[in-house]
Order: sequence, then C-alpha cells, then structure tokens
Amino acid sequence: MSSFTISTLTTIDPLMRAAAAMNLTLDRPDLVVVTHDILDGGVRRTVADITGVIEQTITPLAHACVSCAIREDVLPTLVGLRRQDRWRHAVVALPVTAEPAPLVRLLDGALRPDGQLAGAEFGTVAAILDAATVREDAFSDDWLTDRDLGLRDEDDRVVAEALAPILAAADVIVLAGATPAPEDALAVADHLRGDGSQVVSAELESLTPLLLGRPRGRSRDCLERADPLRTPRRTPRDRAGVWSLRLESDRPFDARRLRESLHRMADHPIRVRGHFWVASRPHSACIWEEAGGQLSVGTVDSWNGRQPRTTLVVTGVGEERAIIADAFAAALHSPAEPIGDDRLDDWFGAPDEGEEAA
Repeated sequence: MSSFTISTLTTIDPLMRAAAAMNLTLDRPDLVVVTHDILDGGVRRTVADITGVIEQTITPLAHACVSCAIREDVLPTLVGLRRQDRWRHAVVALPVTAEPAPLVRLLDGALRPDGQLAGAEFGTVAAILDAATVREDAFSDDWLTDRDLGLRDEDDRVVAEALAPILAAADVIVLAGATPAPEDALAVADHLRGDGSQVVSAELESLTPLLLGRPRGRSRDCLERADPLRTPRRTPRDRAGVWSLRLESDRPFDARRLRESLHRMADHPIRVRGHFWVASRPHSACIWEEAGGQLSVGTVDSWNGRQPRTTLVVTGVGEERAIIADAFAAALHSPAEPIGDDRLDDWFGAPDEGEEAA
C-alpha cells in the first residue's frame, strides 16, 4: 500500500471552502477531498478528486454533538479511501466554523501503530481565511446564525468565538484574496496563531503546495495549541493597531474581587485565553476563553502535574489594555489576606468535598 497523508481544512467562509476544495482536486490526481456539511437532521459527506464527485452520502444526525457525528463518519471513510490505494493524499474539509481539534484528536489515536490508520501519516491543519475580513471577524460579536453560518439552528456562538480556536490550532493560516494581505490582517493572524504555526498570504490557486509542500505535521502540535492549560510562549510585538498582553501571576484570584473586576477585564472586543486558580478552590484548574464579548469559564480535571498558575493572554485592537491590566491585578488574592467566601457555585458548581482552601 502506497503512502497516505491526511490533512485538515478549516474556515468560517463557505465560498472559501468550496473554492479551496475545488482547487485542491483539480491540482493533483493523487489527492482526494472529503467534505462534510451539516444539513437539517443529517450530515452530508462528499468525496471528490480530479475526476469529479465520487460519492455523496447523507447520514442521519443521531447526536446533538455535531463534532461527534463528524468523527464517527470520517474515520471509516478515510480507512475505506486508503484501502482503495488510489490516492496519496486526503484532505478533510470540515463544516464551516467547525474547529479542528476534535478531528485531530481522533486522528492522533487512529494513526498510532495499533490504530485503524496505522502506517498513514498526519499532514497539515490549514485555516483558510478571507484577508479582507479577518480583522473584523476575529473580534466580531455577530451571531453565526445571523450570517447563516451556524452548525445547527441552535448554534449560539458568535463569529469571533468560532474563529478563535481555528486560528489557535492551525499549522498554517492562509490569508486568501488580494495579495499581499493587508498589514492589519497579517497582524491579527500573527497575534492569534499558536506556537510553531505559519501565516501565509496567498491566492487559493496556490493552496496545494502550501498544504502538501510543507514538512509533515504532528497531531500533538495542534492538540498542544488547543490545550487550555497551555498558552502561546510568544507575545508578538504591537503592529497595525493590534496588541497582545500577557498577564501572569503565581497567585490565585480572590473570588469576590474577580466578580467585581470581571466587567473591566472582559467587557471589551478582545480575544482572551488562559487558565487560573481561585484562592477558595486551590486544587481546581480553571479555564478562561473569551472572544467577541462571549466569556466562557470552566474547570478541567487537574493541573496535570503543573504548578497552579494564573495566566491570561489578551489580544485587542482598542484602548483597553491598561484597564484590563489594572483589573487583573486588582482581582488577585494577597497571601496576607484571609480567604473569603467562594461565591462561584454558579460558575463551577459546588466545590469538591476534598477542596480545602490553602
């Protein structure tokens, strides 16, 4: 059986995805593209190569979770395509606005020596974005459903919320359209990309070498970029009106002051990701994700052997940097003060029985 490399294509623009998929199939006879679309009550899978559409199948959507439905369909599809031994490359074009990490996690297991795709190789996770709109989209609070981009009718995400994990996880971010891309588009992509990734300004006609001409990627790179307990090691310089601010402390937040400071920290058109801990819940690893005015906080199982730390990386295009930094400092707990009431049951649920304030 010949080599078989699997890459992933993500975007928030249906026209970009259609054009990218078409250009890929027309460029290489040894490449096959698997496209998924969410329909009312089903998932449509289209398989195409240079000869045209090979297969189109609609599977009932039995799960409320769209990501689960796609994962259940894509693995047997890729196994079947590989067995035909007709292609050297497969590109999975995810539904518009779907993030790549769940699929990459599935591939990470399937490509192991004991997995269903053992012997195949991981390729590239590519994000295809419109260079003319990426600056606006990265901080937009438009509802996806208002733009007809929701994965389902009840999709309650905003545009920036969908774009953020796509930018963070990608190996290569392609800013398509007029080249070179505007400086502010390049700056936004550079500030919001993950470690080790690349930003390229290119026409979609040159997409194939960008995906297939790169060194083979590693699934763990994408998954590490998506890990909520990791933040980018780099802090890009200010450029074209785009700035990033790294807020760090080995101290936890005070629950009461965090609530009091929240609107000053979060009520802005910014992108924030990071993790924190709270003095009244010293063993809980807490996650902070924000984009387009939508803030999500939660907990993960543990710190995975890491020392608890409060780290937020904030990116914006406005004048709120100093306000956010001051609010962050004001919310931190001082070792000299007593630990106050928790007040966070509505965020994280009741503390675990073993949770004792340090």
